[in-house]
Amino acid sequence: MRNDKDKAYALRKNGYTYSFISKELNIPKGTLSDWFQHHPWSEEIKEKNSKISAIKNIQILNEKAGAELKEKYKKVEKEAEREFEIYKNNPIFMGGLMLYAGEGDKTSKHHIRLSNSEFYLHTAFLRFSEQFLNIGRDNIKFWLLLYPDHEIESCIDIWSKKLKINKSNFYKSQVIQGKSKLRKLQYGVGNSIISNTSLKKKMLKWLELCKLHFN
Repeated sequence: MRNDKDKAYALRKNGYTYSFISKELNIPKGTLSDWFQHHPWSEEIKEKNSKISAIKNIQILNEKAGAELKEKYKKVEKEAEREFEIYKNNPIFMGGLMLYAGEGDKTSKHHIRLSNSEFYLHTAFLRFSEQFLNIGRDNIKFWLLLYPDHEIESCIDIWSKKLKINKSNFYKSQVIQGKSKLRKLQYGVGNSIISNTSLKKKMLKWLELCKLHFN
């Protein structure tokens, strides 16, 4: 037993857990606890092992979540391929994609974002979003890029009415503080935003397929 105790001490001082030592030396955990519980260095090892275990558990959970997301997005892209074949002859669908190809953000991983100063282009995009992304206007956010001499509330008011988007869906407007203090556009630049990673992946897949379709 003395030899086993010496081995157990050596293993414990090298940072091994009770579970490992118990299996390695065939010593009950209760016995190990009796041997080590009054040693401060053993308590330090216990705390260190608990932190390592917590980190490993987080890593395992993150890896699992990452794998689940990867599988989810693969299904989204497969769905996008099927839908493209169904919608590709629909002028509203193809028009929406062409509009986004020219005026939409392609770099963000999580947001579908269209920027333009024309009301009718945003209206066309909103119609596309409702019909093919199943996103109603209540779920679309909006913000304005303005110049210092714009009347912010008046601009918000007209964009809200023209696009039929509730003012509560508007983010804070951004005012350009450049060399020119004068407005370049009558009502600023509007930005329609849909925050949805799966839909953004679908949109990018549609654009990829659209490019192949016309090549």
